[in-house]
Amino acid sequence: MANRLLHTTVAIVVVCVAATVPGATAYGLIGRWRHIQNISDPHIQELGQWAVMEINKVSPSSLLMFSKVTSGLEPAFHFRKMKYRLLHIDASRCGVMHSYKALLIIEQANNMRKLLSFEGDRS
Repeated sequence: MANRLLHTTVAIVVVCVAATVPGATAYGLIGRWRHIQNISDPHIQELGQWAVMEINKVSPSSLLMFSKVTSGLEPAFHFRKMKYRLLHIDASRCGVMHSYKALLIIEQANNMRKLLSFEGDRS
């Protein structure tokens, strides 16, 4: 169910962007993600840590401890005002390491972040 929500959210975002970007189509944007090349970049690692802190605010009774971002994707098509990131994060709960996927958006103008989805990685 959570995986379905993630795919639905990404599809809605892509369709909205395709409707507002001249010459872009939803068909041309769906599935056009590329691997983040420098996953050890401190900014990418900080985004992963931020995502874990945000999910901990929602579930304070079951806190996660951030370990690292292990991989990530970004759209091949860059948006002027927003950046999207799909991060694969390792974090532990009660001493047991688990993998998670976090979908987030960063507004360029004010560096405002929003966590769109955070779920256990079943891949």
